[in-house]
Amino acid sequence: SEWKLNLRLSKENFMELVDKLRPQLAPKPRSFRPDTNTAEKKLAMTLHYLKDQGSLRVTANAFGVSPSTLSVTIHKVCRVINNVLASELSKFPTTEEELKATATAFENKFGFPQVIGCIDGTHVPIKQPLENPHDYFCYKMKYSLNVQAICNERGLFTDVDVSWPGSVHDARVFANSNINKKFQEKRLPSLYRELVPRNIPVPPVLLGDPAYPLLPNLMKEYSHCSRNEEVMFNQMLRAARNQIECAFGRLKARWRILNRPLDVSIEHAPDLIYACFVLHNYCESKNLNVSDDDVRNQINFDHSTKPVNIIHTRIACIAITVQGEAG
Repeated sequence: SEWKLNLRLSKENFMELVDKLRPQLAPKPRSFRPDTNTAEKKLAMTLHYLKDQGSLRVTANAFGVSPSTLSVTIHKVCRVINNVLASELSKFPTTEEELKATATAFENKFGFPQVIGCIDGTHVPIKQPLENPHDYFCYKMKYSLNVQAICNERGLFTDVDVSWPGSVHDARVFANSNINKKFQEKRLPSLYRELVPRNIPVPPVLLGDPAYPLLPNLMKEYSHCSRNEEVMFNQMLRAARNQIECAFGRLKARWRILNRPLDVSIEHAPDLIYACFVLHNYCESKNLNVSDDDVRNQINFDHSTKPVNIIHTRIACIAITVQGEAG
């Protein structure tokens, strides 16, 4: 439909989202600077900008506002989305019941036990910053922010960290992340499980790629396999961990602004990027799917921008993996 094509939402879902945000977005008649744009128009302008790789000027012309007005509106709407919806739509499991439910869902879907999330980093391009630009220059030969994210078995993001420049390695981002601190400080329930009788109980783990260190709560594949069992272990881990790559694929296929250097200041970029993750979860929870072809093209594009020596073979995203399970 035209609604989904232009705003990534159905009309019903758009109006539902507006109603959630209206208290923070509605014009305030007594404000110092007159605000005549309705909550509907503010949200529509923001979604239209995020869904494409066009510039501020293109979207501003489409809605009959100045680029400066659009810029201010996008920053405000993204902050409101994060403040109002993030705690509801992007929540890492923290209780014993939530952790058990997540681990059970992963095991039922992929056959891999004790998994509470898949973790990876994705680079979002930005324009060259004026200060310390070398900090933001990444291995993809462009300026970026390195965004760490964790997703569940359905490809919903449960934890997102948008605070690191592109030159910082994924392992360092994780080492300094809040989720790692929670593991180290034992602030999550210790749901140890004895997978093999009379063997060492296994804690809940995140699944990461070879860039991450092997830790009690962070599992990765064998770097060199000498037995068939190790080969099978790697295949199962990759199949489960592939969920995060497909989630990134759907995220960037839906909000294509994340594929080109953001034309916003470095101070405002984290709010905009995080809002895309929150909106991704909203769309996924409403079964607003992205086409399989768009997702595969996005994943192939992301892989094509990696140096050859760090590309790892991945199991193809079949339709059920790309789209995620309904509900």
